[in-house]
Amino acid sequence: MYIDEIIVRFFAPEKEHIIVTDMNGGLVWKSEFFPYSFDEIMDDINSGHDDPDEWEFLDIEQRVNLRVRRMTIDVGGEKYICYHFTDITEYSLLMKEALGYTKNLADISGFQAKIMRLMTGTYDAFLPVLADYCDAKELVMYTDTDGYITKSVYNGKLTRARLECTQETEFIFSCKRDEKRGGYHCLLSSETESRRYCVFAKVTPSLKLDNFLDISAYNVLTLFIENSILREKVVYESEHDKLTGLYNKGKYMAMKACNFGDPLSIAIFNFDVNNLKYINDNFGHERGDELIIKAAESIHAVVSDKVFGFRMGGDEYVMVAVNISEDEVQEIREKWEKSLDALNGEGDVYCVMACGLQYGSGEFDYDELYHQADAQMYLDKKMRKENFQTSRVK
Repeated sequence: MYIDEIIVRFFAPEKEHIIVTDMNGGLVWKSEFFPYSFDEIMDDINSGHDDPDEWEFLDIEQRVNLRVRRMTIDVGGEKYICYHFTDITEYSLLMKEALGYTKNLADISGFQAKIMRLMTGTYDAFLPVLADYCDAKELVMYTDTDGYITKSVYNGKLTRARLECTQETEFIFSCKRDEKRGGYHCLLSSETESRRYCVFAKVTPSLKLDNFLDISAYNVLTLFIENSILREKVVYESEHDKLTGLYNKGKYMAMKACNFGDPLSIAIFNFDVNNLKYINDNFGHERGDELIIKAAESIHAVVSDKVFGFRMGGDEYVMVAVNISEDEVQEIREKWEKSLDALNGEGDVYCVMACGLQYGSGEFDYDELYHQADAQMYLDKKMRKENFQTSRVK
């Protein structure tokens, strides 16, 4: 037998990692100190492989990954098959880590690309993308702009709610990144010059927090939020009256040019604050501003997704309601009147507003309705003056 010659010729440096069989798979030789699971390896050898010269074998018992090389050798007219085993466990782990890292990079790049495509969206438009990236069942975002707090929730659909500024909301904004509170994990907590914000993920078995640990994923989301906040701030300031928070005349003209969405019906309310000039001249513009703000607050009380309020300048206001019935128009007017009455029970000034109202449906001429509402407002103003109904300082 020429086994010793085979070992010396081909595998002397690693003879403990060799198995030799005959051409039928019968064992001819193995090292006395063969370090791997011999029976499992023989079963694997005899099972056949797509590539008969080289393959990999996982030795579960020894917890090692082996590369198996097969070589047929003719020695002295006899043919033998030599199997050489190399431990590639460390190499396999490195490859696995490298593949995982590559996959992570691809996932992060995909996440970044999706976020960047939303750059013109609202500040919370990223929530569905983040939920998918982290496999989050629920995400909650809180934003605070000068005490105006919005809670955005995404759990398959996005909803928003306005919250009062309380000790509880202050407690929420004090949460730090990676802190856990009440079954939620804080992913983001930061602030800009104009707004605080924080994002929480509901802790569930499926939540993949590791996906958000990469600093580049964190940075792109922070960039998105702060860019959106800044953009919304600029847009808000361009569309709203600074003193009252109502839409300004520029926004009114833009919405009018679009026919307020071509509604099936429309109601136009024209308002004018009585006695503003007299209060400004005799009590100062600070009291006049209080009057203007109180008038605006009465309109704020009835605005909705179908009712829009505008300060046109000075003491003039317009409110436009779309896609409503005549009964709803009267309900809006009554709600506004009750709101103004309640507000007049507060503060140092008493506000009286003249109101003109016109309603149209189907085929209507907006400009004609507006002029009719304006004419009615002046008649109402005259009537109130004759009845000594006027704004005053208490």
